[in-house]
Amino acid sequence: MSRREFEIIYRDNWRDLYDFAISKTRDKDVAEEIVQALFVNLWEKRQQLTIANPRAYLFTAVRNRIIDHFKEKVFYDLDSACEEAAPDFPLFLEELEMLFQEAMGQLPEKTRDIFLLNRFEGKSAPEIANLLKLPARTVEYHITQALRKLKSAVRNTITLFLVICNIIF
Repeated sequence: MSRREFEIIYRDNWRDLYDFAISKTRDKDVAEEIVQALFVNLWEKRQQLTIANPRAYLFTAVRNRIIDHFKEKVFYDLDSACEEAAPDFPLFLEELEMLFQEAMGQLPEKTRDIFLLNRFEGKSAPEIANLLKLPARTVEYHITQALRKLKSAVRNTITLFLVICNIIF
């Protein structure tokens, strides 16, 4: 992408991207930072990128950066929250714990058992393989499957939580 092409893309899309970011973040500074960081990144990677539809690419990238912003904000708030200042966070954590337990309950029994041995009892894949008389690769497969399913369940809840926070606040 040449400098001229970049300038055209910037000029044609900056305002719409900024307005979109403001509508989601409700913060002019954050919106400007998100859009500017996107264009800086675009300029820096212009030689490696092949973009068929620049407008769609830019809006998707801004949307992803907005989601990342809210994830960072939520986790920062969770890390710095105290019970008096943020009484709702323990409720969120309890809901997250219930979700985790529910997701664990949906795992196949063997996958759940192997995951519990690995993550809660600290056993390595070879130790579990020896204990259960299974190949180590099978144990690793079950651990990977459990992590995928649990991450997916948690990710969906955190994304929903972020959307709700965005609507409420």
